[in-house]
Amino acid sequence: MIWFRIKALEKLLIEGKVSDKIAFHYLLTHLIFLTVAGYISDDYGPRWVTLLHFMISLGAVIWGVRKTFKINEEGDSRDFLKRFISLSFVASIRMVVLIIVISIPLVVAGLLADAYDIYLLNSTQEHVLQLLAYLFFTVIYYYILLSSFRRVNTADSSLGQPVEAV
Repeated sequence: MIWFRIKALEKLLIEGKVSDKIAFHYLLTHLIFLTVAGYISDDYGPRWVTLLHFMISLGAVIWGVRKTFKINEEGDSRDFLKRFISLSFVASIRMVVLIIVISIPLVVAGLLADAYDIYLLNSTQEHVLQLLAYLFFTVIYYYILLSSFRRVNTADSSLGQPVEAV
């Protein structure tokens, strides 16, 4: 991987010498950097909560992106970045909708509990519940993404024409 000399990378791209595997390494490294950067200044509560949240995030990114690449390699080994970017976007949108649907009743219940001075969880329990929810949604996201990669890689290319998005 070229880390700093962009002209050398441009030359390799122009010559068609950057494979999907090399591009995968750039993507994975970039996502790792973004994950780490997200925890530099943010405070998720106590240090143990921040550390666990970080470990879940970093582990999920490394495992999930590598797994999608492996599934793609075991299939037709084509268009990894096109597939990853497209499928991860749609999987993310689905996760946002799921989180909103699940969160609305929880937020309403929390507001009602606050209005009546009812305290259901202490601070530690709340942090643990948030970590478990984050882990749950992360698992669901990668389940959706990996399932899509498997379907794309096992589909018979003669099944139909490409679908144009609106």
